[in-house]
Amino acid sequence: MLAERLRARLDEASRGIFRGAEMEAVTPILDVQARWSRIPRSDELLVERVRTREGFHLFLFPFEGRLVHEGIAALLAWRLSRIRPITFTLASNDYGIELLSAEPAPFYEALEAGLLSPEALLDDLPAALNATEMAKRQFREIARISGLVFPGLPRSGKTARQLQASSGLFFDVFQRHDPGNLLLSQAHREVMERQLESSRIGRTLERLARARVIVTEPARTPPLAFPLLVDRARERVSSETLADRVRRMRLALERAAG
Repeated sequence: MLAERLRARLDEASRGIFRGAEMEAVTPILDVQARWSRIPRSDELLVERVRTREGFHLFLFPFEGRLVHEGIAALLAWRLSRIRPITFTLASNDYGIELLSAEPAPFYEALEAGLLSPEALLDDLPAALNATEMAKRQFREIARISGLVFPGLPRSGKTARQLQASSGLFFDVFQRHDPGNLLLSQAHREVMERQLESSRIGRTLERLARARVIVTEPARTPPLAFPLLVDRARERVSSETLADRVRRMRLALERAAG
């Protein structure tokens, strides 16, 4: 519901309507977004292709929330890599997705091949996210609750690593000798529904497949994409604090924006 309301407010902003103190406060930022790229309407998918010293950035803005975007980012990267061998660095937040590569992504070819299609989602998503390893981690709680592993007495219980090793053995045995086991099926189902929100990913892809895809190629990273760069910067090892790096990036963009 929040994502839907956000898309509606951005639709209004794209038509020059800014209702409420919050929208008025972000008007200068949205003005820069409109000048450098575009403010997406509710029936559009904004795609920004930006080249920097880091490589080629592909930003997409479904506005559906972080959990959904994490699944979609891996799914899109996997589908793009099937068109042509390519390596991506992924980032996602509540607004959008970043796919960073050393060479341009075959976006248009993949779009024609069904990049945003909800078809084959239940086959593509586990392949993209290596769902077997995720299911094995999820199986630890299922094994503990079902009594397959004993967590130990209070103050002398097993560590999480010991529980994971024990439940992992059960998981491997079931996977090899009893693939229809109900506990195994439950682990896969919980990964798809709880961790990946696969049903929402399917609904999101259905919406995106109907949307008009608007592709822009800004000379600089626009404001909507800037937080994705910050999220990826958290993963780097540096003697600078994250705040210092973000401040330097922000000042450079503010100078360019006037």
